[in-house]
Order: sequence, then C-alpha cells, then structure tokens
Amino acid sequence: MSWTKPKDVTDAWIGDDAPTDEGKLQIWINKAEREIRNKVEDLQKRIDAEADEEPARKDLEATAIDVVVAMVTRVFRNPRGERSVSESIGAGPLTETASATFGGDNPGSLEPTKSELEKLQGARRGGAFEISLIPANYGGMRSV
Repeated sequence: MSWTKPKDVTDAWIGDDAPTDEGKLQIWINKAEREIRNKVEDLQKRIDAEADEEPARKDLEATAIDVVVAMVTRVFRNPRGERSVSESIGAGPLTETASATFGGDNPGSLEPTKSELEKLQGARRGGAFEISLIPANYGGMRSV
C-alpha cells in the first residue's frame, strides 16, 4: 500500500524543472516507502490505527508522505549523489560561475534524515526506557 502519489512530489516541487515521468516517480516512491518501513517497522500499523480517528488527527500518514516526498526530491535533484556542483557559464571576461552544495551524510541518496526518522518514530522515542537508573559516578561494588 503506497501512501504517496507522484502528484504529491510534483505538487511540492520548487522550480520549473519538476519531473514529468509518473512511472519513474512511482518507482522511487515505492523504494522510499520500503526503506522507511524497514527502518520503522510498526509505522503501517500505527497509520492504520489512525484511520479511525477524526481527519484533523491523522498526522502520521501526512508526515510519512512528507518524508517520502523529501527523500524522492533529494534523489531527483541530485541523482549522482554529488556533494557540490559548480558550473561555468559564458566565456572569457563574461564568465559566470554557479555552484550548489548539497547537505546530509549521503547527498542525493534515498535515505531518510535523522530528523525525518524521528518524526516517523514518534511515541516510540523517549520515555523512561532511555533513562539510566544507575548513577553516573557508580564505579561498581564497594567493600565496607
């Protein structure tokens, strides 16, 4: 079951160079959604549980769509995974240079960022299970 449609990607696209091949977009959307499901195994179950809630409370699926759109957009904007790209336009004294630097650990890769993953993990993160109950200065057993 796909949460995201090619139109979600093209509607969110900034600029005039939006991809037009819906088939190719759907292939990359499917890849992104599989990647997310591998990293957040209970996501579909939590989205399904939201289905019975009132529309204003169905944020998890919308967030999943936002993450997929961001992942696919990164791939389409930087398909070769380059960190930085420079281009010279013109010749001689009328030369102009344009450059773009892409962020992230793996620019152009189909990988959710840490913050995107945290949004999808939601309630699974934090809580008492991450709090150490052993004092920081505890060095082991002491003899009395």
